[in-house]
Amino acid sequence: MATFKTETRTEEPDAPPADTASRDAVDTEQITRAAGFRRLLETTSIVQWEADARTWAFTYVGPQAVRLLGYPIERWYEPDFWLAHVHPDDRDEAVRFCEQAAQERDAYELEYRMISASGQILWLHDVVAVDRLDGAPAVIRGFLIDVTERKRAEATARASDARLRQLIEQAPDAIIAVRADGQIAFVNRQAERMFGYSSGELVGRAYESLVAGKLDVTQLTEDRGDGNALQISQMGSTDAPINGVHRDGRSIPLEINFSPLETDEGTVVVTTLRDISGRIAVEAARLKSEERFRIAATLGADIIGETDIETGQIEWFGQVDQALGYKAGEFPRTVQGWSEQLHPEDRDRLLSVDRKELERPEGMRLEYRIRAKDGSYRHWSVRRVPWLDGPGPPTKFIAVCSDVTEQIVARAEALQHRDALAHVARVNSLGELTATLAHELNQPLAAILSDAQVAVRLLERDQPDVPKIREVLRDIVADDRRAGAIIQRLRDMMRRDSATREPLDLCQVVREVREIMRSGLTMRGITVVPDFAADLPTAVADRIQIQQVVMNLVTNAMQAMDGLAEARLTLRVRCRDDGWQIVSVIDSGPGIEPSMVDTLFEPFTSSRAGGLGMGLSISRNIVESHSGQIWAENRPDGGATVSFGLPPGGSAQ
Repeated sequence: MATFKTETRTEEPDAPPADTASRDAVDTEQITRAAGFRRLLETTSIVQWEADARTWAFTYVGPQAVRLLGYPIERWYEPDFWLAHVHPDDRDEAVRFCEQAAQERDAYELEYRMISASGQILWLHDVVAVDRLDGAPAVIRGFLIDVTERKRAEATARASDARLRQLIEQAPDAIIAVRADGQIAFVNRQAERMFGYSSGELVGRAYESLVAGKLDVTQLTEDRGDGNALQISQMGSTDAPINGVHRDGRSIPLEINFSPLETDEGTVVVTTLRDISGRIAVEAARLKSEERFRIAATLGADIIGETDIETGQIEWFGQVDQALGYKAGEFPRTVQGWSEQLHPEDRDRLLSVDRKELERPEGMRLEYRIRAKDGSYRHWSVRRVPWLDGPGPPTKFIAVCSDVTEQIVARAEALQHRDALAHVARVNSLGELTATLAHELNQPLAAILSDAQVAVRLLERDQPDVPKIREVLRDIVADDRRAGAIIQRLRDMMRRDSATREPLDLCQVVREVREIMRSGLTMRGITVVPDFAADLPTAVADRIQIQQVVMNLVTNAMQAMDGLAEARLTLRVRCRDDGWQIVSVIDSGPGIEPSMVDTLFEPFTSSRAGGLGMGLSISRNIVESHSGQIWAENRPDGGATVSFGLPPGGSAQ
């Protein structure tokens, strides 16, 4: 876009010379001076020109014109040259301005674009003087100056300013420029939002009306000689954030950076203001949470340890010293010291835990023994989680430690009581099977007696039949072994040894129980149907305990079918898709009373007069100690099914 300005010149008439000689001397000097200036102009890129004010046709053009636009001088004298080569976008406005300025002024200036011979567009600054004839413009003269580079620089600067302005407006922080007198020179949109004023309301306003403390631009400039931005927390103090004042009167905690900037209008300070209300609220919440955490840890029964992974320091919350019999601050506060207090059997296990396991976000549970001041050991149950306060690996571990010594002791005593009760129940069950077992032993003993009598008679002959005697003696040995096996099974059942977990074939365990109870089942007229799946995996369990469970279930089933004309007992072993092995005892009795289904496995629950009601309760405890499950259900076509399941691989408790 062309630019224009006008100027009025007042011509001072020359004083008449004193005489003709003086006048001639002056004329000669002026001609010489004019020629010198002309030669000077010809050495520059400034184009002198003269034109008819009525037609705009050039009457004179300096030789520099050829270099300026690339057209031969004769082209410049064409009547419409100037009009034809002014840029079309500037032509009408340039002509209008020149016509009006020539009528009203003796001098004026304008800038417009012309098209060179090569098609290049040049910006020209035209300085024009007007000569009049009878008051009307007659001749115009001027200088054409190439200002293309300046225009390009100005355009670049404007574009740069626009980009800078856009960046400032898009900045996430409020930006305020302050003049040396403390008045606001510029604000961005974030500053408008932060303080609740429009830009028009803020510009010219005193900076200290928004931010507490006077901003001394001179002092800042003197203090800051290294060109780096400075940061302030508060004018005259660094202990607390500086407070800004919103339009509605509320206080805004701010973090401020400022940087002095030299401009054409003098030094200004560019201040960047960040609202840290959220940060302060988060910090306050953190401190409040930490205080609650400290109080809870102090008053609670649990002990909390915070371990710094890099330094190995442990900060204990709660009565750790008191709980272990130490004086205040005496229990170790380092990982090394803590590890030295571990029970030797636990130390290697804990210190060898894989780092990746420790860093799992869900944490991990541990149990170990820790040495007290008196040399005894306390059992701790610990839940430890990593402190993830960033994208990298954790920097700390938080552990909640509960003293479970009393629970461990009570659990051990309960297990002893359970084993003792199970032993009593086994003896009681075997007592109930005395008649059956006597019948079992009577057969091999009777056979032994009979065979021995036969052997005596054979030996009393004059010619003993040695082969026959040998055969009889072999029968005696076989019957004796059969009786011994029966007695050994009884002894195994009555043993009170500690539980021993080993891989078991559950089908074989059920077969062994069936053999022990075979006579009792036969005497009651119960048909036993084995239903064992093939190729079952082994289960890890205690043989004697699992035998007792199966015996209890079979005994209950036998009692449920007392007096039935057709009693049928199915012993089933299966493996589920999830790997659990299921043992089921299925009877054809009347089923379980609905009122007893939920309490069937509770202690002292029995449907039989005179029964202790402990068999199924003991069975449940045994199964659950193997991490298994036991349940009962009635069958739609009559009878009941009692089943227990063991997990794959087994689990010791």
